[in-house]
Amino acid sequence: MGIQFTQNIILVLGATALFPLPLIHQRFPPNPNSVIDVTFGSPQPQKRYSLRSVLTILLGLVGVNSFAQRSVDLSAEAGQYMTSNVRTPFWLRTNQHGIVPLTSPNTTLRLGAWTDYDSTRLTARRITFGGGVQVVANTASSALRGNLLLPELYAKVRWRSLELYVGRRREVLGLLDSTLSSGSYAWSGNALPVPKIQLEIREYAPLKFTKGWVSLKGNFAHGWLGGQFVQHTMLHQKALYGRLGKAEHRFHAYGGINHLVVWGGYSKELIGSGLVTSAYLPSGFRDYLSLVTGLRAVNSGVIDQTKYTDFDLTNRVGNHLGSVDIAFDYETDKYSFYLYRQNPYETGALFYGVSLADGLNGFRVKVKNERAIIRQVLVEVLNTTSQGGPEFVIEDPKLRGRVDYFNHSQFRDGWSYRAQTIGTPFINPALGPNGEAPYGGYTNNNRVQVTHFGLAGTLPLDGLSVFNGPVTYETKLSISNNRGTYRNPYLTARRQVSGIVTVAAPLNLLGGLQVTGSLAWDSGTLYRQAIGGYLGIRKTWSNQTRARASRGQEDSGRSFPGRGGVRE
Repeated sequence: MGIQFTQNIILVLGATALFPLPLIHQRFPPNPNSVIDVTFGSPQPQKRYSLRSVLTILLGLVGVNSFAQRSVDLSAEAGQYMTSNVRTPFWLRTNQHGIVPLTSPNTTLRLGAWTDYDSTRLTARRITFGGGVQVVANTASSALRGNLLLPELYAKVRWRSLELYVGRRREVLGLLDSTLSSGSYAWSGNALPVPKIQLEIREYAPLKFTKGWVSLKGNFAHGWLGGQFVQHTMLHQKALYGRLGKAEHRFHAYGGINHLVVWGGYSKELIGSGLVTSAYLPSGFRDYLSLVTGLRAVNSGVIDQTKYTDFDLTNRVGNHLGSVDIAFDYETDKYSFYLYRQNPYETGALFYGVSLADGLNGFRVKVKNERAIIRQVLVEVLNTTSQGGPEFVIEDPKLRGRVDYFNHSQFRDGWSYRAQTIGTPFINPALGPNGEAPYGGYTNNNRVQVTHFGLAGTLPLDGLSVFNGPVTYETKLSISNNRGTYRNPYLTARRQVSGIVTVAAPLNLLGGLQVTGSLAWDSGTLYRQAIGGYLGIRKTWSNQTRARASRGQEDSGRSFPGRGGVRE
């Protein structure tokens, strides 16, 4: 296993540095001064392979494998959102992978199909395929998303512990409890999934020479963000996490880092700002190597410094951000305990220790009895108010403050996809009157303090024949103080309280239906006061002739279909 894992790491960190290259090509006006070779899309006509063509090939390969050897799930859901205000309450739309519009009322129809890996081929350590698709139709829409959405469309292939997927897939990134959390700092599942191609070690793989005491997992990806102010931007993503302790041990310690970069693109609006040398932001192969290392452009040693502005040289090529995470868990015969901390970074403030007060802290207690009335309790505290202080002096490590989370001088779409925050939803977009991004900066509120509570369990209704399974509930309550930004602080901190209660009940009707109901509310001075709800009904069909393989995060998110939350 140790040799195999080493080979996988080499593939992730080496081969994946190459696999995005033939897929990256310009979809915007060609740069007449481009010296980029065919790998990154030269203006000359060349044979290229698009994301669509690769996805088509992989989906075809999925079809070649016999479905009799795998699980196949089909799902159909219809539901209705209502609210006392035109704005959908925060927790009805937040961390739903972008499928719930900002406005209500809204009628929604969701259809999906997923096929997982052939478990017999996984056991035999042979190549196996899977994939999924979900289509969502809403009667309400937003400026940048429309009424018809495709939150999932992906094909995946796995060999041993290594997985490659292409397309859109629901994901959450970071160490946290993803069931009841307020949302991971860097990648919370709040926005529509970003289309990408990703090579990943999904489960912790033990290093043989440590006798299983140390395990690693990670990913390396290239994605397409698009953008409105800067169009056709791309995403570089990688992460590496380690676990100390054997899988069967009661105690484990975790640590890891994720690195995310927005780069490339085209923007006429930036010409004359002093931030770019042309409408085309750096998008060549050397730029890619520079941003992969994460080094400052002036120190990367791979770019021609004469072709960049002082902004690029004194900072980095692209918009870099992410989090450094640590976590601990402990299990008894009846309970499991999970403690975690996410430390955000976006400039050198965390490296120099001036923004250590910022981060997401969480503690969860889970009862192993799945029928317990109170099965899971979570408390989280998020703070982003420090940012290393109000001053930023690049030459002084003690004054590397004013991080301005999720904003960027060049990439004014910020850390978002289709005007939705990719990271924690408590750093909200500054949208115009029609839901558009005004581009004075992505967010006008990134200095927030949040106390968040979560509770989940099973209602004692087993004796009722109308139900064919346990009736479960989830509830969340968030209390936030919002201070604006250092550049434009709110005159008075805006206090906001948002909550939700969701119940899912499986019924003995038509071979099994699930009814989901949610009640949510907003009260405070950040959002309009509102109370709203969701009522949905879902039917699923499943082929389970063989034992299922581990499905991973993209499947577990369908446990509460009306909410679309991601399970741990």
